[in-house]
Amino acid sequence: MSVRRIAPQQSLAEIAAQQIRNAIVTGAFKLGENISEDRLVAQMGISRTPIRDAMAILSREGLVNVRPKRGSFVFETSLEDLVAICDYRQMLEVQGVRAAIRVDRDGFLATLGEVIAKMETALAQADIMEYGQLDSAFHQAAFDHCGNSYLRSAYGLAAGRIAALRANITAPYEARREESMEEHRRMLDMLAGGNLAAYDAALTVHVQRTAEVYQKALAEGHLGPDKTTSVKVSR
Repeated sequence: MSVRRIAPQQSLAEIAAQQIRNAIVTGAFKLGENISEDRLVAQMGISRTPIRDAMAILSREGLVNVRPKRGSFVFETSLEDLVAICDYRQMLEVQGVRAAIRVDRDGFLATLGEVIAKMETALAQADIMEYGQLDSAFHQAAFDHCGNSYLRSAYGLAAGRIAALRANITAPYEARREESMEEHRRMLDMLAGGNLAAYDAALTVHVQRTAEVYQKALAEGHLGPDKTTSVKVSR
């Protein structure tokens, strides 16, 4: 008897997790914000069970903290934790870039060029959310082209938190986005020219600057939940 392969379908919990994850990594949900289960049930039109399962998924990814009898909250960070994330990211990205250059140089550089062009457009249009997502795509490209699933998975452990921190930290600062854009241009030029030592130094500055901006954002009250707005999650 012959049987056909059954294509896996997403469960309601996976669909809900994907939408909540997107709200977190784009900054629609702020760091430390309570994610109301009642509101998600009403907005998504599904029961509490898949919502709770979605929170369990996001908890394993480090994006949500589930507190018994209190609810689910977007993760929060500290300067010490941020420094650790930056170090982890930098170590992996250096290796990811080298693997991508070795395995698929032309495809990798082409992807970076396309992302840079879109970043320029988003910056010109002051589309903060789009710019943040493209910034994430620029750094993800190395792992998409590295040809090593273990390296890709290792970066994936922190990719969501990195994207969420990027959205929360850089959103208030137009000057930082301009500076970031120039740093990405220079890094692409260095990689295209095969100057990996210069790229490593530029990446160090680019990544470690996050801690400086974090301190500024924290001092100026830009981090943490916004009490005046509510986030809508699509059905």
